[in-house]
Amino acid sequence: MQVSTSAFYSDTAKRMGAMNARAQTLQTEIATGKKIQNPSDAPGVSQQLAEIARKDADSQAYTANMKTAGSLLDQTDSVIGQIATAMTRAKELATSAATGTLNAVDRKIIGTELRSVLDSIVTMANVNNIRGEPLFGTAGTTQSVVEQTDGTFLYADTNVSPVPIADGQDVQSTETAARLFQLPDGTDVLATLSALAKALQAPDDTTQSTANAALDTLQSGLNQLGDVQSSVGARGARVELQQSLLQTADTDRAELRSQLEDTDITSAVVELQQMLTALQATQASFSKLAQLSLFDYIR
Repeated sequence: MQVSTSAFYSDTAKRMGAMNARAQTLQTEIATGKKIQNPSDAPGVSQQLAEIARKDADSQAYTANMKTAGSLLDQTDSVIGQIATAMTRAKELATSAATGTLNAVDRKIIGTELRSVLDSIVTMANVNNIRGEPLFGTAGTTQSVVEQTDGTFLYADTNVSPVPIADGQDVQSTETAARLFQLPDGTDVLATLSALAKALQAPDDTTQSTANAALDTLQSGLNQLGDVQSSVGARGARVELQQSLLQTADTDRAELRSQLEDTDITSAVVELQQMLTALQATQASFSKLAQLSLFDYIR
């Protein structure tokens, strides 16, 4: 089989061009640490990397949301616990008032402390969250709980917006003040405390029946606080679980991204050395063959 001189030169030039191009590609991969320099180099892989980038962006947003939600839930749990402690003290005072053996001075002392407990509960209910907004209210400066001159209470018209924590998942990060103090039957725990404190500070002895009636309300209020706090704790645990799942997913995506785009430096360097050696050998062989005359070739 005869091979023309032009074909020989063309084939050799193509081989050396391909080898040189591969060597340059390897040098770029080693320098950048990336196997793909342009999306057109590997469209399928580039599409996968774009999807990974999108999920990474979503993950960052969800991570920030969960951090905020977790902090709000922790604060909510803590404040509800403090309110429950104060409510327990109020129940103890109401129990003392219900004995019917107190004189006017003792009743007034209990009434004064009960009023102080009520004030502390209202203060805790109006605490601000980590963002400087009412924890149990709505964004802005409106207080969550406002006591009226007649001893009743107004609660902020609150719409607790859920916080997205994953695709198709969200969590309520706090509670409303009304949920803490208004019982299902419409009874207001704070109004009950206010009425009892006022009765105890009055000069006439009409507080025993009022205190007995208040005890049931206070116990129901404590039960409701316990239910709300349990719900808050469950949501906090859910956020923690989702944070763990998100971290695992982030790690898995990082490993996949590395497999898709990161250069195996050791392998690339070995291949580059082999490619350069082969290219040099090909160039040397071509140079020698090109110098042969037809006479030398057929001799």
